[in-house]
Amino acid sequence: MKRKYLLIAAVIWLILILVGIYFYNKPHRNAAHEKTDVQSDAVTLYSQFQQNEASANQKFLDKIIEVSGKVADIHESGNNIIVLLDAGSVPGGINCSFTNAEHDIQMPAKGSVIKVKGKCTGFLMDVNLVDCVLAK
Repeated sequence: MKRKYLLIAAVIWLILILVGIYFYNKPHRNAAHEKTDVQSDAVTLYSQFQQNEASANQKFLDKIIEVSGKVADIHESGNNIIVLLDAGSVPGGINCSFTNAEHDIQMPAKGSVIKVKGKCTGFLMDVNLVDCVLAK
C-alpha cells in the first residue's frame, strides 16, 4: 500500500517537473503574429487616455494596437529598445518596447514616421506598448 502512494507521488512530481520545463522554454510572445484589435495614430491614442483613462483602459488594455506616429526618441538598453512616439503638444507620448534579441531591429531615425504594433499595458505618463514589432 505504501509503495502505491510513493509511485503516485513520483508520477505527480514528474508531471509537475515536465510542465515547469515546458513553461520555462516557451518562446517569448510578441505582436508580430497576433491579430490587430485597434488601429490609431499616436496623438489620438494618447488623448483618449489623457481625457478618460478608465474608458481608454476598457477599450485598449491588453489589446494588440497598431499605432502610427513620429519618432520622438530612441533608447537602447541591453537587448531592449524603447521608442517614444510623439503625441503632439503634450509632454507624454506612446512608449513602445521592443526586444532586440528576437529580431534584428533596424530602428528609423528620430523624426521619421513609423507604424508600431504592440500590446497595450496602460497609461503611466505615457501610453505603454510592450512586445512591439514594426508594422508594415
